[in-house]
Amino acid sequence: MTNNNECPARGPKTQMLAFKQRWARVQKAQALELQGLPMPLKFKQLCFLMDSFSLIPKDRKREKETNKIRRRWLALKERSGNGL
Repeated sequence: MTNNNECPARGPKTQMLAFKQRWARVQKAQALELQGLPMPLKFKQLCFLMDSFSLIPKDRKREKETNKIRRRWLALKERSGNGL
């Protein structure tokens, strides 16, 4: 890219393709790295993540939005009649 501030999605097609290819390589490297980790370490990391959830302060706005989404899903479920 000629401009470091330029968004790849707005660039020419070749820049967009190069961007996608770079991220595909990153995803592949991450997958290989994850496959190489021993299961006990993965489990330990998962436990840490689950335990750290309580450290995140509650956000009233997020809670309201979550409840709004739940109500929408319930309404869709009721309208569908088949329980989705």
